[in-house]
Amino acid sequence: MTKIQTIINSLEDINAFDIVVYDMKNISPFFDYFVISSANSDRQLHAAITHIGNDLAKENFEHPKFEGKDSKSWVLIDANDVIVNIFTKEEREYYNLEKMWAGIETIDIETLK
Repeated sequence: MTKIQTIINSLEDINAFDIVVYDMKNISPFFDYFVISSANSDRQLHAAITHIGNDLAKENFEHPKFEGKDSKSWVLIDANDVIVNIFTKEEREYYNLEKMWAGIETIDIETLK
């Protein structure tokens, strides 16, 4: 399983929703994928940290870095070539990262399973 597949599966396992994956391979020299998703609560945000970290370890990927461990609204997971942002719905609407990435190709997550 690829790293992006592992991360998408982990997000779905914790019931994250509105998952969007941007293909950044030809745009950024720093990462291949930029993921945005939503969570219903701060508990779900923190579950994502644990779940994604454990699932990546099971697949023998390096341990990601986490920002926002104490946040109640936004967690960033840096898995080197995959950057994952998980927001509460309100915080996602406020920051509206999708607007910043408008025009960049998204990947249908069903093709990643």
